[in-house]
Amino acid sequence: MTLTEGFVRDQVFIDFALDVVFGEDQVNISHPCRFPTVTFQLMATYGLNTIADRIRVDLGYTPMHPLGVYSSDEMCDPNGWYSFYIGINGYSDSHVDSCIEFVVENSDSVDNDQRYSIDLTEEEQNVLWERLNAQCNRYISQNCEELLAEAKKKMEVTE
Repeated sequence: MTLTEGFVRDQVFIDFALDVVFGEDQVNISHPCRFPTVTFQLMATYGLNTIADRIRVDLGYTPMHPLGVYSSDEMCDPNGWYSFYIGINGYSDSHVDSCIEFVVENSDSVDNDQRYSIDLTEEEQNVLWERLNAQCNRYISQNCEELLAEAKKKMEVTE
């Protein structure tokens, strides 16, 4: 098991208490190309929160959790949190979005409601596909391919 596989296994969990969002997107290369999408909200685990805090600290914002020189809860943003999202799609080779997005929520910071991204390499996208697929199979008895097919059907109905 690689470090990436270990991190994804231990820190990436779909929040199935919330709805899976079916949608569509479009790219324009030489002509418009529509494709199905499915978006999941992820649980805010320690690992994802730490990455989000590091991104925001590097931009000059106060983290939500103790980190580095912000060594205590009193030095952090006590009321805020992050909402994390990942999508799968019927367009890219990996079928996983190129980033995990997170939104700053309920913060006193000027970047409240700001959306940020955690960029993913192709290898990370492939590992995430396997993780998301396994969780979907286990908890909703559908794999990611089936979810994308359902999104495609919904997309075609709206045409």
